[in-house]
Amino acid sequence: MGIFGNLFGSKKKLKITDVDFGEIESFFTKGNKVGWKIKKRFLDSDIEILIVSNEDGILENQRKIILNALNNETEIKTESEKALKEQFENAEMDFISIEKHFEPKALSVEENGFEMSFQEKEGKNYYFNVHFENNKQVGVSIDG
Repeated sequence: MGIFGNLFGSKKKLKITDVDFGEIESFFTKGNKVGWKIKKRFLDSDIEILIVSNEDGILENQRKIILNALNNETEIKTESEKALKEQFENAEMDFISIEKHFEPKALSVEENGFEMSFQEKEGKNYYFNVHFENNKQVGVSIDG
C-alpha cells in the first residue's frame, strides 16, 4: 500500500447496502476501521452523515443515534439555533436564524452523541460544530 496509504488509510472505496440508509460508501479505511458516508436531506440541506465503524457497516448504537437525530429534526434545529445564537451574542453580533447565517454540512456520529457542523454563509471561513448528547446541545466548537 505504500507509506502514505499506511499513514492515511486506503483510498479503495467500500460499498454496502444498509437496511435503513440504502447504499453507503466508505471515505477511508485504515486497519479494521472504516469511515462510512451517508448522504441525506436534513435541516433543508443536503448533508453528509459521517460514521467511523468497521467493514460490516454501522454499529447498532450509531444507528440509534443517527435515526433519533433524523426523526427529531425540529428539536435538533431548535437546539442548534440556541447554541449558535449564544455564540453570536458572545461576539456581540445579531443572530437571525440558521438559514440566514449558516449552511448545514455534516452530522458526525460520536460514541455518546453526534456533532452537527454548520458552515457560515458569509465568508465561508468558519465551521460551527454543535455537540449533542440525547439530542440536546452540550457545547460548540469553531473551526477556521
